[in-house]
Amino acid sequence: MSLLSHRRLNREEQDRRREQQMQAIWRMLSICGLIFLSFTVFLGFILVLPAWLELQSLRQQRESVVERLIKAQEEEEEARNRFIWMMDPEYFEQTARDRANQAKDGETVIRRPGPANQPPRQTAPMQRN
Repeated sequence: MSLLSHRRLNREEQDRRREQQMQAIWRMLSICGLIFLSFTVFLGFILVLPAWLELQSLRQQRESVVERLIKAQEEEEEARNRFIWMMDPEYFEQTARDRANQAKDGETVIRRPGPANQPPRQTAPMQRN
């Protein structure tokens, strides 16, 4: 073998070694990239999950508070309507006469029996087969 062919083999061998080293470096970079990506996703998950859960809890609380607000507004409207009626002198007079079982001259009072004044209903006995 001549010196020239020996140099050529050394260069080819060096090129092959460099190629193998480059492939090894790319594999290592790929693995490191995957590890970094996994770590970043895990860290993001750890940081975002509690905030997301808190957000969901706050949304549920808000819905509950809105429902209670609507109910309170309805009750307020009901109370306001009762108050307006109670401030009406005609309503006040009518209620007072009704509770005292009194009537004006020429007025006829008709009472319907309420649930407390009605006799108990008789039900038919159950038939057994």
